[in-house]
Amino acid sequence: MPLDKSGTEASVGKNIKTEMKAGKPKKQAIAIALNVERDNAKGARKSMLKEAYGRFIGRKEDDSQG
Repeated sequence: MPLDKSGTEASVGKNIKTEMKAGKPKKQAIAIALNVERDNAKGARKSMLKEAYGRFIGRKEDDSQG
């Protein structure tokens, strides 16, 4: 079953369940669902996710070298 590419909070839970039913470990299913959300979010939600991800990895995405 394909993943929901809406980029909303509700789609993350749906995508996690889908991946777990496909046999993926829980941590991997969460990572996949959050990555899909980050790639497909729009507007204010996208900027919020980019900022949070930048803090998580310890740098801003805009400062990346490649």
